[in-house]
Amino acid sequence: MRISGIHTYALQAMLEEKGFGWSQRVTGTRQAAICVISTDAGVQGVGEAFYFGGPAKIVAQIMADGFGPLLIGKDPMDTSVIWDSLYNWTRDQGQKGLTISALSAIDIALWDIKGKALELPVHKLLGGAYRNKARVYATGLYEPQNVPSVQDALVAEALGYKAAGFGGMKLKVGYGIETDLRYVKAIREAIGKDLYLMVDANHAYNAPEAIRLARAMEPYDVYWFEEPVPPEDLDGYIEVRQKSKILIAGGECEYTRYGFRELINRRAVDILQPDLCAMGGFSEMLKVIAMASAANLPVIPHVWGTSVGLAAGLQLFAALPHFPERRFPAEPFFEYDRSPHPFRDGVTQEQFSMRGGYLEIPDRPGLGVTLDTDFVRRYAV
Repeated sequence: MRISGIHTYALQAMLEEKGFGWSQRVTGTRQAAICVISTDAGVQGVGEAFYFGGPAKIVAQIMADGFGPLLIGKDPMDTSVIWDSLYNWTRDQGQKGLTISALSAIDIALWDIKGKALELPVHKLLGGAYRNKARVYATGLYEPQNVPSVQDALVAEALGYKAAGFGGMKLKVGYGIETDLRYVKAIREAIGKDLYLMVDANHAYNAPEAIRLARAMEPYDVYWFEEPVPPEDLDGYIEVRQKSKILIAGGECEYTRYGFRELINRRAVDILQPDLCAMGGFSEMLKVIAMASAANLPVIPHVWGTSVGLAAGLQLFAALPHFPERRFPAEPFFEYDRSPHPFRDGVTQEQFSMRGGYLEIPDRPGLGVTLDTDFVRRYAV
């Protein structure tokens, strides 16, 4: 079996009145970059690149024009060989960011092909399933636009997640310490003491500010404080972690084993959050998880994309080991994005739905999903 071609899709949709903001910007669109890799045996694989800024078409072009010609004729089963070859080809100027996100989508698609060719779900190829369902927390609670009261709108959204059966939820912060505290207090009082509450500053603060906020949030039982400082500021992460009673999480803006090596070895975070669709795909994620396991550092992957990325994330989550292994291991959380998204769920023929606070992990070959090409073309740029 040989790779015969690659096709990419850059998707975009306007949010209209459902635009939302966070500590860094406000968005009125949702975008995604998806690739489909074909083989001469008729087996196809699909992958997604993590998108959060910049036009998705740039990532799609890197996949199609930068990496595509290098894939033709290769054996798709050689995932590690292909990963190393593509990384080395762009290594001089592509060690992080959009280049690695593009490589991630290609790697995910190749693992999808492997699973389909062998008639096994990807989690079997990764070593087996530690679990067959994922306990989810809701990612939402962004800053709504054009509402009479942001705080009232956030409280209403949080109560909706509670009513839907979520065991936890994540609130965006980073708007200023006093504003953040008002939101945290209002959400905690609304949802009660039994649900987990996480906060995410999207690297809006320096270390002294983050420490002030962390200490002020302690009465509200915040489970973790995500991205308190910029990703480049490892010393800042370490300082915040040393002076905070709240768990510090980070890693969604880091790439490959080389970037995560420093986060792990320097004990900069309590919870590591690599994004499968950004940091290098399954092939590289296995290396990072092994490094984290050696340091006994919990991994709770970042997940934020369409149902292609969600399906890939669930396959990874099934094979995620316990940190640490014990008779009664801790049950990890899985991130489930609930922010406004016009095409998130429709890009695959198979649909995901939460039941009792959990998502079932597909046991079908590959990622367990099929791209709905007609639907995707409606949103292709």
